[in-house]
This record gives sequence, structure tokens and C-alpha cells, in this order.
Amino acid sequence: MAVKPLWDTQKLNLANGLIAVQTLPSKTLTRGGRNNMGSLKLLTALPLVGLLAACGSAAGNSNNANGAPVSAMAVTATAVTAPDSKLGAVLATVQYWDGSRPFMNMIYGGSWQMAGANGAEDLPKQYLDANGWIKSLPAGYRAYRGISFPTAGGNFICRFQGNGNLIVGGDGVTNLNMGSGQTTFTLAAGYPSAPLTYLQYYVDPNNYIRNIDCREASAPTTGTFSPEFMSTINGFKVLRFVKWTPSVEGNSGLMTAFPTPTITWATRNKPGDGDYIQNDGVPVEVMVDLANQAGASPWFNVPWNADDDYITRFATYVRDNLAPGQQVYVETSNEVWNAGYPVYHQAAAEGLQEGLPNSVGGQFQQVAERYGEKTKHVMQIWSNVFAGQMNRLVRVYAWQTVNSGYGEGGLQNALPNVDAYATAPYFAFTQSEYTGQTLDQIMNTVLPAKIAEQFQFAQTNKAIAQKYNLRFVTYEAGQHVVLPNNVDLEKQIERDPRMYDLYKSYISTWQSQFGDLMTLFAMTGPISNYGGWGMTEYNGQPIDQAPKLRAVRDFLGITVASNDPPPTPLPTTQVCPDGSVIPSTSTCPVSSPPPPPPPPPPTTQVCPDGSVIPLTSTCPVSNPTPTSPGKRKGATKGGGSVRTA
Repeated sequence: MAVKPLWDTQKLNLANGLIAVQTLPSKTLTRGGRNNMGSLKLLTALPLVGLLAACGSAAGNSNNANGAPVSAMAVTATAVTAPDSKLGAVLATVQYWDGSRPFMNMIYGGSWQMAGANGAEDLPKQYLDANGWIKSLPAGYRAYRGISFPTAGGNFICRFQGNGNLIVGGDGVTNLNMGSGQTTFTLAAGYPSAPLTYLQYYVDPNNYIRNIDCREASAPTTGTFSPEFMSTINGFKVLRFVKWTPSVEGNSGLMTAFPTPTITWATRNKPGDGDYIQNDGVPVEVMVDLANQAGASPWFNVPWNADDDYITRFATYVRDNLAPGQQVYVETSNEVWNAGYPVYHQAAAEGLQEGLPNSVGGQFQQVAERYGEKTKHVMQIWSNVFAGQMNRLVRVYAWQTVNSGYGEGGLQNALPNVDAYATAPYFAFTQSEYTGQTLDQIMNTVLPAKIAEQFQFAQTNKAIAQKYNLRFVTYEAGQHVVLPNNVDLEKQIERDPRMYDLYKSYISTWQSQFGDLMTLFAMTGPISNYGGWGMTEYNGQPIDQAPKLRAVRDFLGITVASNDPPPTPLPTTQVCPDGSVIPSTSTCPVSSPPPPPPPPPPTTQVCPDGSVIPLTSTCPVSNPTPTSPGKRKGATKGGGSVRTA
């Protein structure tokens, strides 16, 4: 079976090496700049020039536009007063391999699969009831599901309704005791390298297992969010939920114009359902509850193929249930400019069908045009719902940092239904830029220069926001170190105490020069050959091992617990790609071996009778035993992906 990706499987196609500083055909064009988010792959299909200041007009409908040219003097949005300086965070996925474990109920770290003679397979929806629980399976199959691993070990209990033995398996599982309606077990502490832990059981269609809840045996049965997760997000004023809404980045999978909307209110996930990963993702009720408990403003990304009824009902629930003192940020889809996502191709097909302008930038220009008018339509729905309460609503238009000309062109199609213009000013160091620089050179010279360079691009984008009387914010931000052939060096960079200083400087400079919301990517995530995006590697990580989060807490004035160990001293050595250990001031050999192989899968399995036998053996039952649903994330990506600006 395919291994689930850590971040975005399509990101590998991004134009990380795109050069947008080209000779422009007219003084009316906007200059671009070099994309400093790396050079992993060149997106040669996109144009390398800026966009005309006036590209086209929107018809105010999600599917139609007349394509008529508009005046360069576009209508401006209503002025929005910038709030006090804020820091936000993009939450990691809820997947079990992501180190986040946001929910007390550990089952919400995975999705159902069915396991048979050929291993674990995706589960067709025909076998699920209306609430996402498995009601039946083909002969010879059992239910299978990875679950989130808790920060610490201890004793745990799974409570459920229905007939059957609920088995908990994995290398760290002991003291398994299965009974009617519950299973108890013990987990050994697993982080920073938590083993795969999973559920499996046979399905009785006459009284199938449902309403499963697995958590610490001593924990209250009513708590929704884990204490470690709540501690990690403490202090952030905005929480961006894009990774909790997989339908945003998964899109419909269709790249044709105007497919039938697949995201509907009737098929959405609801609190207590059996899955928070399929369909539209985590229920809106759960996300609003988290925002209220955290005292933060939620940032929602509306799926491109959500129908108007879904958008209206979603917005209405937020209006009626979000705490009165909190605003809500709303964005249409995510990185529509990024050709690594299906939504880019769908927007391009829709723009082509509408005949949107493409004389300057071809397909890329049409994507910008289409994104602008789609944003206008979505934001009009939210505006209608929040009529009389517009001070609670922040309507966001987001675009690529280095292609500000195209961003401005699409923005004009979205006005006046926009309050904030957002970009992602990552500071990067990628494999193509590695020529043997020392750890000291990277931390002391390379990355500080990247920060300064990104803020030069940010000034250009700030000017666009000011031109239309909009706030200028980031939808994502932070370091962008990706060294697939130098994972040891990657780990040293991410964990180096000087990363604390870089983040303090990065955040402070942003606030002094731009003075509005910076949303950092991402809350958690392991370090691998696909980067180290998390401010922590897992929830509950000691603060002295998480220099990025420590910088955030210090900036926010959040007191670090007195029993936390002091910061780690600066390293005096570094590990080279060939495994040699040399002084941090010396230069590693440029050549490097291939990435290390992924860790081996589990070698044992738990049978329905509780016995533990080799994975290659057959349990003493008539049904075959499944294989693992995939290695823990960070080992392999099934195609890979890279975050971008």
C-alpha cells in the first residue's frame, strides 16, 4: 500500500528555483524576484515575468467571469485597522506519524483500512455507516487502523460498543487485556522515535464495533484535546487549520473545469464520527472548540470544491459559536499558485474555459485571475453570513512571495471582498545550495542573509497591501531547510541553539518592519530528508530541545518552567554526510551518500487470542493477518514533498 506523506505529496513539483527577475516588456509590469525557497525543481512551464497591474475582472460568481479588462485604478477594499503584533501557527496534520497527537482519543490519528491476504488496503466507503464506523467487510478481511502515539507511556484503555475483541498491536504494547466493550494495555515511552501502534479486529455485521475511544486509563472520558498539545499551542493568537482540512489540499482529484462539488454538508465529518481524516477533515465544531479553549482566532481554508450550502453552513456555525472576542480568518483553498497541487490545474482549466486573460503570463496568469474571482465569491458568502459583524471577519487573499505581480493582478479580481494580503516569506537553505559550508557558516552567515533577503521581497508585497488599504500578514513563515542527502546536517541545523537566535531575530524584524500577524509553519513535525518543519518534533518535547518554540515563547513573554533544563551549549563538532565527525568550523566533503534506508517494519503481530507471533506466521484463525499500513512518517514519503513559499 502507499505510504501516507508527511506534508504534501505534490509539493515536489514546485518552482523552487524559479527566477522571476527578467527583462519586462513594459514599465506597467511588476518586477518579480528570485524564489529563495530552494531549487529542488525548476517549474519551466510558468512564465518568468510579472503580471500587468490590471489583468481582468470578476463577475462575482464562483464559476463565471466575463474576462473583460479593468482599469488600473481598481476599487479598494474597506480599511481594516491592524491589530497588535501577533504570532500564529499552522497546526500539523492529525496523522499518527506527525508527532502531534492533538486529541485525547488516539484513534483520530489514522483512517480505517481493511487487512487481508494481500496486506492493508484502503477501505471503500460502502463498508462504513453514516458515522464512519465499519459496518461490514468482505470475507477474510479485518479492520485495521494506525493510532496516535502519546507523548509518554503508561496504562491505556479503549472503550467501545459492539461485539468482538479490539486488539491493540505494536512494538511498544504490553499487558494486553481484551474484554467485552473494552481493551486495556500498557505502552512504553516511545519518543523521539515512537513505534507504530495500531488497532485491528474482526467485524460482526450484526453488532459491529463502534464509538471507539482510546486514551490514558486515568484520564477523564470527556476531554477532547491532549494536555501536551494544549501546552504546545499556548500563546499563539491565530491557529491555521489547513492541515486539519485535507479536502483543501487533496481537492477533488479532478483537473477539469467545474466538476460537481464534492464537499457537501451532508457528507461532512461530525464530532464523534469514526474518522477525522477522510471527507472534509476535522469537524468545524471541533476546530471552533479548540480556538475557544486556546483563546485564539481560527484561520479556515475553504475547499475549492465545497458547494455554496457547505460554505454558508460552515460560516454560520463559526459566527454563532466562536467566542465573541475572537476574529476568524478565512482563505480560499491553499496555495492555488502552486502547480504541485491539483487545485492549480483545476483553476487553470476553469480560467481557460472562461477565457480569462493570459497575454502576459499564460496559464499562470489565468490561475491568478481565477483564484481572485473564486476568492471574491467565497468571501461574499462569508460576508453575507457575518453581516453586521464584519469586524469579526478577516478575509484573506494569499499568494506566492516572489511573484507579487501576478498576486496583485489576481487580487484585483477579489476586491472589495478582501481584508488582508498574505504571503509566505520562508528563509531557506536547500540541497542545491550546499557546497560544503560548515555548520557555523550556515548558522552565522547563510541563514541570516536569507532572512534579510526574504524581507526585501516582503516590502514589495507590503506595498501592494498598502496600495489597496489591506493588512499585510503571512499565511506561513519560518525556516525552509531541506537537505535530503544530508539528514544529519539537517538535524544539527534544526536543533542548533543558534536557531533560537535566528527565530528571535526573524520574528522581531517582522514585527518592527511589518507589525502584523506572522503565522509560523508548523506546530510539530519530525526531522527527515524532507525537512524539519516543526517548531517541535513532537508535542511534549523538552523546551531545551526545541529552539524554535523556545524563541516563540520568549518573544511572547511566556515563562519557561523553572525545572526545564538550560539551553544546550553551542556545538563544537559536526557530523558530515559520510559519517565523519569534524570541528564545526571545518568543511565537510561535498559528496554525500544516499539517504539512509527507512526503519524496518514490525516483526511481530498480535493474534485475536492475544498471542504474539512472528509477522510471517499465521494466526490460529481462518482469516489472514494484515501487514502494516505503512512505515512511520519521516522514513519515506511515497513520492515526497517540499514546503514552499
